[in-house]
Amino acid sequence: MMQHAIKPRHSLLGALLGLALASGGTAAEAGRLYKWTDENGKVHYGDKVPPEYARQERKVLNEQGVAVKTLEAAKTPEQLAEEKRIAEQRRLEELRKAEQAAHDRMLLATFTSEDDMVMTRDGKIAAIDSVIRVTRGRIEKLQQNLERYTRQAAERERLGQPIPESLQENILGARAQIQRYHDYIASKRREQEEIRKQFEADIRRFRELKESQRKPPEEAVRRR
Repeated sequence: MMQHAIKPRHSLLGALLGLALASGGTAAEAGRLYKWTDENGKVHYGDKVPPEYARQERKVLNEQGVAVKTLEAAKTPEQLAEEKRIAEQRRLEELRKAEQAAHDRMLLATFTSEDDMVMTRDGKIAAIDSVIRVTRGRIEKLQQNLERYTRQAAERERLGQPIPESLQENILGARAQIQRYHDYIASKRREQEEIRKQFEADIRRFRELKESQRKPPEEAVRRR
């Protein structure tokens, strides 16, 4: 590999081209030269970049010694990780904007007023209340069955008789089903709360969208 510290450009390039041609290189090959700077700030030219400088920025020169291309320095693992993090942030932000735009279109296409939204919200909550009432009725029946099973078991114990396995299973099954129904009611209450929160946010957003539609185009653009 030929490597030279900085010298007058014309004499340097002439010498490099001459050496390349003398060694059997073509004119095109001879015209591909590199320029780089070492750790001491000294500029070098050569037909190949030393390995220790191959990861830093360097320039490709044409036959006239003019830089025609800049090869960027190799990025460190930290730089690559940061670029990946920024790219992921941008992707998520674009996804969020797309989802928000789709949700906005849905709001405007589904509801004509805030009153419509309130009625829809209250209807969803009332429907869940009906489910909860039905579930509570089932719990009451199970409680009655459990009390009957418990009395039967207590009576057999009082008489010194063994409790049948089927009766024990009935008691355990009733208790487990009652607990499942209570858990179900709790989940439906959480669902109601999520509906309230979602509609609260949707009503607020619906109001913003309607206000934006009423504003002149120039003012709406400035607000964004």
